[in-house]
Amino acid sequence: MKIVAKFSLFVLLLSMASCKEDFVNVDNPGAISTASYPNSVADLEQLLAGAYATQHAPSIFGHNMLAKNTYLWDHTTDLSWQGTTTWIQLAQNNSQVNDSFLQGTWQDLWRGIQRCNTLLAGVEAYAPKAAASDAAAVNLIKGQTLYLRAWYYFYLTSLWGESFIVDGQGGDKQGVPLVSKTATSLPETQISRSTVKQCWDFIISDLKAAETLLKGKSWTGATDKYKMGEWGVKAFLGKVYVYVQDWANAKTYLSDVVTNSGKSLVSFDTYKTMFNGQNEFNSESLIELNLNVDMTYRGTDDRSMGSSIGMVIAPTYVGPNGAQAASAWSNVFPHAKNIARFGFNLGHYFPAGTATANIANVDKSYITRSVAARTNKTVDPRLWVACLQPYVDSMIISGVKKPISHYLDISEIDMEAWSFRKYIYLGGAEGEVNMANGDNILWLRLADVYLLYAETLTHSGDNATALEYINKVKRRAYGYAVNTPSAVDYKSLADQTSAPDAVLKNDPLKYERWAELFGEGHWWFDVCRWKIGDKEAAYYQRVRGGTIQWDATDYAQPIPINEITSNVNIKQNAGY
Repeated sequence: MKIVAKFSLFVLLLSMASCKEDFVNVDNPGAISTASYPNSVADLEQLLAGAYATQHAPSIFGHNMLAKNTYLWDHTTDLSWQGTTTWIQLAQNNSQVNDSFLQGTWQDLWRGIQRCNTLLAGVEAYAPKAAASDAAAVNLIKGQTLYLRAWYYFYLTSLWGESFIVDGQGGDKQGVPLVSKTATSLPETQISRSTVKQCWDFIISDLKAAETLLKGKSWTGATDKYKMGEWGVKAFLGKVYVYVQDWANAKTYLSDVVTNSGKSLVSFDTYKTMFNGQNEFNSESLIELNLNVDMTYRGTDDRSMGSSIGMVIAPTYVGPNGAQAASAWSNVFPHAKNIARFGFNLGHYFPAGTATANIANVDKSYITRSVAARTNKTVDPRLWVACLQPYVDSMIISGVKKPISHYLDISEIDMEAWSFRKYIYLGGAEGEVNMANGDNILWLRLADVYLLYAETLTHSGDNATALEYINKVKRRAYGYAVNTPSAVDYKSLADQTSAPDAVLKNDPLKYERWAELFGEGHWWFDVCRWKIGDKEAAYYQRVRGGTIQWDATDYAQPIPINEITSNVNIKQNAGY
């Protein structure tokens, strides 16, 4: 699906709308005046499209998000590329204040806030003079904008807030500055950090206001499906209430979504393709970031309608000489410890003593065992939804099927160097779509809601129902009917899972969140709110660039040094 928008226009319009003459004096007789813009619902919709599109700005889901932040901190990924020291340090839980990836994400999230605030000011200015027939449309625009502002603050608070709220503690720690209007003077940009609780309260307030304005609204038109409606807001609110451990409100909202939204888990066949540009806006999707292949601008360009996440996580394949070849940048691959966590223990594709990563040296019996495990589901089937298996799976290169290889530049011949599958282009190399992938981001879906609901129910003593919702998610993964007891059901909340490690081995709730949502960018926030970072670091131990260096302050990322130097009232997080 498309959002037809050109960022260059939005940058002009939004910057014009956000500056007074005494702040930035621009003498341009051809510029659009804030007195005449926005002056219609169409003008507001134009600005709204820009606020949505900022979600896939280059340093958010246009490029940096996942492989250059959350994938690293939670060790979803390891690095084949060893040429960027700060990138390696992110993977070691040793983030630096001068890291350019963090700086970019910080700036683009704040740009999203600024665009929302500018649009909200435009709504307030236009609403009194709007025709009565436009009032409903204006309210829908305002509701969506409040949702978007909450979305940007969700990331700012989750990534840079000093702590999550755990057992009533942490709310008084530093959050981020709360900005509800666009600055018109330099002093107005010098804002101190609010507390973590104040930030979450602000997010909840925006979402509840959006809930009221979007009540009863769903978008079914082909060009509107990406827009926020009632159930997406309610699901988001339920997730936020879980994050702040307000279990009563979490139960109210998540139960409402589960019972009344009309959403349902898709089949496993649909599930395994919906991260690759197919089956978009399906019955499971609640919030979906809209992308489209863009042959004009790459995902690293602010004007692009696509994403270049896929170029960073691109698979590697068997080239003409039987060795590894990159399908794009191919910088990162799934951390080897993740393969074992899905229950894969069938040995390695190269026999012991192999010296060269070449398809000619693959153990043929390994392929036979792997195919049998996939067919018989003796390994969690979600492994092959999330990852591509070397010398068993294939990809298309210029119309020709090529086997996946031992990942590029991995010198450790015995390492499980697989490739990612979620959010990569399955129809060819990323370069064939101009490194502007059109795979929509399924940001919040019903399986996530089921597991959040199950977690919530454990805090009200309803373990039986909690276990049932965990099992619903697992049943779908194994191809069973979702609502009928199955042979793969967990028998208790402490039953054995597919994972071999102490963190997940006997915790079905945590394991199912890890396995079901693997590669979707949620696990890091679970690690933070459960305070299991030290245990996760102990399991993964190291990345190719060095040993993981876990400290208790690593749950929060450092405020970028540029922000520290430009805002005299902002203080750095502890540990940096």
